[in-house]
Amino acid sequence: MDRLVHYHHPCDDTFSLAYCGESPADLDDYRSDADGPTKSLGYPFETPVYLLFEGTHSAKTASDLEYDSDFVEDQIAGQPRPTQIVAFRLIELLEAAVDVREEDEFRLYKEFEPEQIHEALQNVSWGEVLPTVAGELLSNLVLRHSLPNANHRTGIALAQLCIETVDPSFKMPSTHVDDETWKEWIDPYIVESKRIITVRRNNVRFKHLAELDVDLVERKGGIRIRLSDYELDMYPREALRKYAKIHEEHCVDLITELLKRADRSDLITQSGPTKEEFVEYLDTGVDRDFRELF
Repeated sequence: MDRLVHYHHPCDDTFSLAYCGESPADLDDYRSDADGPTKSLGYPFETPVYLLFEGTHSAKTASDLEYDSDFVEDQIAGQPRPTQIVAFRLIELLEAAVDVREEDEFRLYKEFEPEQIHEALQNVSWGEVLPTVAGELLSNLVLRHSLPNANHRTGIALAQLCIETVDPSFKMPSTHVDDETWKEWIDPYIVESKRIITVRRNNVRFKHLAELDVDLVERKGGIRIRLSDYELDMYPREALRKYAKIHEEHCVDLITELLKRADRSDLITQSGPTKEEFVEYLDTGVDRDFRELF
């Protein structure tokens, strides 16, 4: 039977894995140095495994989301114009995503970080073929996690707007949260994206777990990561680079599949927009109710 442990504490998913050991005493030094509150959990395998989870914040509900124009303008002050425009659109997309779901079900895990949007835009191969541009845009937005939640769904919506920059008549295949089509093809891409992101940030911890004969790590949402499927033996900085590249390729594949499902394979070899063209479209070419994207 597979030996499974949790990445998020099973009773409080605002606490995530910080350290692991073979005995409770192994956790003591890390616990004393932790910046935030901690919880521990033991797994009574034949060779026991003990985990320390650290929480750095309290999750809020969507009712706490108060991003009026003055707040957003204050947050993005000093950022370049492209970052400001993309930030405004991402906030609008986040609010739309919240609006189509129950507020109490939508939790906010972190603060808005517009500087991460700037970094994301800097790492897109603007002007390359459309799947590369839209896929890298999606990947970098997700990796940098600028919003307090819904980074995948807002990222996919922004990738759609990137495609529309090239062809405003583009129609997205159904990806609504209450549509089974979403579950059939988009959801597996999101699940694997979350696996890659989790491994990227935790290769050293996961290597230690593998050495303790753990087979699976389960994160919130029931997403299971089989440790033997991923290369873990590397320095953290190398893992950040390696898995960022893997994540980009994964997102480019998603956009390629999306174009095929939309019966728009002709766009796969089409040049994507420049950053200036994309920003201009977001600024002047988009006039719609973003709730229809979710």
